[in-house]
Amino acid sequence: MTAELTTVADETPDETSTRCQNCGSYVTSAFARVFGDNKDHVYACLECSTMRSLRTGSGVVHE
Repeated sequence: MTAELTTVADETPDETSTRCQNCGSYVTSAFARVFGDNKDHVYACLECSTMRSLRTGSGVVHE
């Protein structure tokens, strides 16, 4: 019996997806997935914005 070794691609997100593009604060990948754009880039976070603004889309809008 031979075992085949498979490699798993490194799925770590790039540095920009875990940082707020506005202030540079760390955001979790889950936060980026919920409040970011389609590529999980966040343009506002709880450090530089309010939850109310994030809920209305300020994390997605790139100004």
